[in-house]
Amino acid sequence: MADTKREVERKYEATDAPRLPDLGRVAGVGSVEHEGVMELDAVYYDTEDLRLAAARVTLRRRTGGSDAGWHLKLPVAAGVRDEIRAPLSDDVPPRLTALIRSRVLDAPVVPVVRLVSARDVHVLTGTDGAPLAELSVDEVVAERLHGGDRTAAWTEIEVELADDGDPAFLDTVGRALEEAGIRPSAAHSKLARALEETAPEAARPREDEPRTAGDHVLVHVRRQAEAIAAFDPAVRRGLPDSVHKMRVATRRLRSALRTYRRVLDREATRALGAELKWLAGELGVD
Repeated sequence: MADTKREVERKYEATDAPRLPDLGRVAGVGSVEHEGVMELDAVYYDTEDLRLAAARVTLRRRTGGSDAGWHLKLPVAAGVRDEIRAPLSDDVPPRLTALIRSRVLDAPVVPVVRLVSARDVHVLTGTDGAPLAELSVDEVVAERLHGGDRTAAWTEIEVELADDGDPAFLDTVGRALEEAGIRPSAAHSKLARALEETAPEAARPREDEPRTAGDHVLVHVRRQAEAIAAFDPAVRRGLPDSVHKMRVATRRLRSALRTYRRVLDREATRALGAELKWLAGELGVD
């Protein structure tokens, strides 16, 4: 059985000895409760070519803390992710496997990174005693498990909004942190930073800017294919308007294949066109 939590958070860089501002003086805060330090041990899974990471999707098995188990995080917007949880088990739960199928296809997922964190937790509460946000100082050690054996270590600060909280409060806390010299993190997640800092020495090839008409067509086609893959988990979860959005993406990709048939290899796209027609039928498109 899996449950879902909407995660709204901000990440910040920390110095070797971060000095937090007086959080009790942040506007709207009535008190700050220090909950102590917890040890977290998480192994992140991905395909060998890191397809989930490329889509900013994370899949991990974590022990320690109050929410030990499997966690799948799907991007919603900048700083916003849906975290889908399942109980601890040896293998990836089938429910989560289904939600990453559009990304990994038939490729197996393997352990790629291990993160061990010492998390020092502070809960910010309002004047009425209700929680506003959780601020944690995380001392992280990352170990590459696939594609090398390099390690990295850093300290970061996370501020996660309480359930049903006002996102504007994160702006207020952020201003207090930045006034104390603590800057926003350049990495959108711990995994992204770990992959970057433990990557092999050889530089990864960069995609060239599109130059020819064919290049621009391929960019457009890839965007439509990416949209279909991105909407797949939402459709499987039955989220509002997800079927309609996937219909639109499917229709756009089918249209692109027809419109640019003189540019695209018809032998390569014929089978894809047939699959898209089937998908359109499943989604209820005429």
